[in-house]
Amino acid sequence: MRIYIITMAENIKVRKFGLVGIASPIIGLLAVFVSIYFSPWFEWPIHALSDLGVAQEGRLISQFAQEGDTQIAVWTFNGGMIVAGLLIAIFVLCTRKTIPNNLMSKIAYSLIFIGGINLALVGVFPYNISGTIHQIVAIIYFIFTPIGLIMIGIERRSKDRNFAIFSIGSGIVSLVVIGGAVLGILGTPIGSIYPEGVAIPEFIEAVILGLWIGIAGIRVFRTGKF
Repeated sequence: MRIYIITMAENIKVRKFGLVGIASPIIGLLAVFVSIYFSPWFEWPIHALSDLGVAQEGRLISQFAQEGDTQIAVWTFNGGMIVAGLLIAIFVLCTRKTIPNNLMSKIAYSLIFIGGINLALVGVFPYNISGTIHQIVAIIYFIFTPIGLIMIGIERRSKDRNFAIFSIGSGIVSLVVIGGAVLGILGTPIGSIYPEGVAIPEFIEAVILGLWIGIAGIRVFRTGKF
């Protein structure tokens, strides 16, 4: 297996990008919580997180919030997704020389990179602008990223066992959570155990994926490699 050789100066530079990986989930999750704070109409069992990125009108505003509040929520949520997604992409791109130079690793990290770009596109295309594009980019993020994690775990199972188990477990749980939500939307019997909305499974997967990115960022910051 061929690996990249990086100089000490490059190693120091790469380690700094670990902070980018750490920052991504903090910004993304903080954006969700701030948006919820300014969206008192939001209910976990019946809404999707994407509802936070769309201005609510009529009864919802007059009964629960000021129009300015819902605009704060919209800009915070969409802006947070854009920043968090771009940080994932930058993190992967700028630390690529530290990953094993084999096909599985390249595919795995490419999937995570693509996932980050599509998370950013979730904020660029809220569903009131284009529901189809919004759904596509959200699904790509929620599916591609955990698949990338599983592939990383498989590739590292013999030389980095703990991180491999964590990666595989995170990927599998994420796919199960979001897969069940999709089945619920489709009205299947298995999906009936899920709430009417998808905010809860979306948030669970977002936390799992964010935790993985954050830990990967810490590893890079401390050691200069994934």
